[in-house]
Amino acid sequence: MTTSTNSPFDNVSHDLGDALILRPLKPGHAKALGAAMAAIPPWSVVNWSAPSIAASLQREVPALQRFEVLQDGRLAGIVAIQHPFLHGPYLQLFCVLPEFQGRGLGCRLLQWMEDEARKGGARQLWLCVSTFNTRAEALYRRFGFESVGVLDKLAIDESDEIFMRKRLF
Repeated sequence: MTTSTNSPFDNVSHDLGDALILRPLKPGHAKALGAAMAAIPPWSVVNWSAPSIAASLQREVPALQRFEVLQDGRLAGIVAIQHPFLHGPYLQLFCVLPEFQGRGLGCRLLQWMEDEARKGGARQLWLCVSTFNTRAEALYRRFGFESVGVLDKLAIDESDEIFMRKRLF
């Protein structure tokens, strides 16, 4: 159940049920998320530091909404969505912290994104994933995303980014 009654991805809290809550990122949580993310792939692979990630999470970006993910009241990750994008939202950042992985949270968050996009009349969902991030790529493919292009050596020289979309029509 979502508390938003306006447009998709409004910067409000969203109750997804079963004690899974998305709410606007609190500035104080950016530092904790930065530290957690810097220690895990893909951010550890591209060598992003905790302070850099935290600063990025606090930077104002037009049309980008950042939601902290709470499971049972505990910080479980972050989702950042740019909307509008190309006739649908772009999943700019997606992280489920390790202790919360393997519980279906990723699928539930992607389903929330799709549901919100459909409410707004979107035609597709978009994201990029690093070629070394095979686990995330597999999740996205299971959820119906398909490759539409490759951006070579975008984040680091040793890897490419796969530009993916899921059609909603």
